[in-house]
Amino acid sequence: MGALKFFIQGIKNFKEVGTFSRSSHFVAKTMTKDKHIDWENTKCVVELGAGDGPITKQILQKLRPDAKLLCFEINKKFAEELTEKFAHDKRITIINDDAKKLGEYIKDAGFQEADYVLSEIPFVIIPEDDIIEQAHKNLKNGGKFIQLHYSLAAKKRYERIFNNSEIDFVMLNVPPAFIHICEKL
Repeated sequence: MGALKFFIQGIKNFKEVGTFSRSSHFVAKTMTKDKHIDWENTKCVVELGAGDGPITKQILQKLRPDAKLLCFEINKKFAEELTEKFAHDKRITIINDDAKKLGEYIKDAGFQEADYVLSEIPFVIIPEDDIIEQAHKNLKNGGKFIQLHYSLAAKKRYERIFNNSEIDFVMLNVPPAFIHICEKL
C-alpha cells in the first residue's frame, strides 16, 4: 500500500489506525532487534495492529521456518493487503478480528502462550486496558510485549501491567517513535 492510500485509511479510520503515516523500516528494525527478541528459540509471535505490514515483513525475515506469526489487523482494507502481500508464507496467519481474542487464536494455533507480542495498536486513543492485559495473560514468563508509540503518555500504563518498561527511541520515523519493551516477569 502506498503512502497516500495509508494516509487515506488513517483519516477515514483514525480510531483503528491511530496514525497517518506507515512505520519506517527503522521502527521495524528497532522493534525486532535481537537484543529484544530471542529469534533462535521463538515459536509463536503475535503482532497487533499490523497496518500494511512493514513490521510484519521484518518479523518474517527473522522468524524461524518452523515458527508461527499470528497477525491481527482490525481494519479490513489493511487485513486484505496483508493477506495479499504475505499469502506465500505459511508461517503467518492474518486475523481480521479484535485483538482481545488473541488468547483464543494462540490456542487454536496449537500454542499455550506467545513468546512475544509486538503491537502497533494506538493505545493512546483506546482508554481500556483489555488488550494489553490479554497480551500479558497470554505471554510466557520471560516473554516481551513490544509496543510502538509516538509519545511517552502510556508508559505508566505498561509499567502498571508489566511492572517494568524499557524505552527505545527511533528518530528516523514520521513522527519519531518510542518503542516500549515490557518483559513478563
